[in-house]
Amino acid sequence: MSNNDENTKAVIKQKSNFSVIWILPFIAALIGMGMVYHHIQNQGIEITIVFEDAQGLEANKTKVKYRNVDIGTVKTINFNEDGTSIEALVEIDRKTQQFLHSDSQFWVVRPRIGSSGISGFGTLLSGAYIAIEPGKSAYYSERFIGLEVPPISSPTSAGLKLTLVSEGGKSLQEGNPIIYRGFEVGAVETVDFDVASRQVTYGVFIRAPFDNLITTNTHFWNAGGFSVSADTQGLTVDFASMETILSGGVQFDVPEDLELGKRVDAPREFKLYSSKTGITEDRVYEYLEYAILVEDSVGGLDIGAPVEYRGILLGRVHRPYLNFHQKNLIDPDETRIAVIVHIEPQRLTQNAGYGLEWFDKQMTEWIKTGMGARLETANYLTGSLKVSLDIDLDLVQEQDYELEYFGKYKVIPTSQSGFASIMNKTEQLLIKLEQLPLEDIARSTTRAIDSANTTILSANSKILATQSVLDAVESTLLEAKQTMGGLQPDSSVYRKLEDNLSELERTLNMMQPFLQEIRRKPNSLIFSDPPPADTEPKGKSQ
Repeated sequence: MSNNDENTKAVIKQKSNFSVIWILPFIAALIGMGMVYHHIQNQGIEITIVFEDAQGLEANKTKVKYRNVDIGTVKTINFNEDGTSIEALVEIDRKTQQFLHSDSQFWVVRPRIGSSGISGFGTLLSGAYIAIEPGKSAYYSERFIGLEVPPISSPTSAGLKLTLVSEGGKSLQEGNPIIYRGFEVGAVETVDFDVASRQVTYGVFIRAPFDNLITTNTHFWNAGGFSVSADTQGLTVDFASMETILSGGVQFDVPEDLELGKRVDAPREFKLYSSKTGITEDRVYEYLEYAILVEDSVGGLDIGAPVEYRGILLGRVHRPYLNFHQKNLIDPDETRIAVIVHIEPQRLTQNAGYGLEWFDKQMTEWIKTGMGARLETANYLTGSLKVSLDIDLDLVQEQDYELEYFGKYKVIPTSQSGFASIMNKTEQLLIKLEQLPLEDIARSTTRAIDSANTTILSANSKILATQSVLDAVESTLLEAKQTMGGLQPDSSVYRKLEDNLSELERTLNMMQPFLQEIRRKPNSLIFSDPPPADTEPKGKSQ
């Protein structure tokens, strides 16, 4: 064999079992795992929202929005286990997981007509959707209770939440406004009725910065409708706004007779009064308890009836009467009806110097000077009664008088009521009339009448005599008239009288010098004047 043959000898090598084609499944698996991971990373978070019904909700169609941005979709809608509510399974974008606080709020936005107007009008074309208001709790949840109405405030809203308690009156609705001096500063959020206490409680929200207006002396009252009052300055119509007339609302302020008080910065409870005037009438005051023992009927006297002193409100009737058992425990022999009243000094003054202790002593002094209580009619249309306090001189006590007690209650002496007083005065008048000497008065009256008749007859005769005199005078005047008729200017008597008067005038004129001389020298009638001296001639002047 040649060397070439040796050099060209074939070399046999072992062939590898690995093929490039096998890389493709691995690549595909990696891609698949990447897609799964990407899907998991982009898959939303499933939460459950419970509603009373499914109105406006559709699976795979109804969106979940926050500030009009889609953040989720309703996947399925099912009943809960007992079938009393609806559970909507919602897929929320994982990027918005920070919105799912345990106190976050969800509600269905759809067209609504309520006390605050029309809302959700735009959903008529786009369809209903679920709105979310994120909370601020540190805990997250995947199950929520949906609201049936949009919330007034959110957990992140700045303001103050309060509870108003009402014992009756016009009811409010969710969304009714809270008003301060004409400005809407909040709204009613929730309405609930407590069966145990039989009271209505309202949850209200006061927006910031108006929550700074709430103090310990703030009072709330129902502003629904309007009120009409008349005083010396005319007729006054009071209402907060047109909205409160139609649907109701709440107003609040600090009464003028109270100090501003301390600012309230935490949730607390306030009483809701039925009206603004009810604040003064129904406000809770410190009081003194007194009993009034009444002999008359208490029909028409109700709890809360006014206790007045000459028209000034001093307190209220606490109990129109004690029941039979309570009265017997105090005094079984007492037949009068015990009326319990509260005297509230703060209705007269807020000055701390006139507290309960001072007023209690003053009441004792007033009772000594004759202050008493009686029942009077407060309203003639309804027949309601009130307790009126006044001074009755018949009740003036001695100086060492000690206040009477009926059990634990101090007693205010009772004076006669208006009707009883009238009857008593009428009885006293009848007694005085009975004591009058009516027969003697009748005889004297008869004699006076007879004397008057005699006088009248005498006067009649004198009148007749006077008439005859008047007739004679009248005839004399007629004769005088006839006599004067003969003295007319063209009659002979008148001319002759005129001539005589002219002659008399001439004679008087002639006697004027003589009369003047007599006036000058009265003795000239006896002694004549001396003759005048002779005239002496005068010489020639030098």
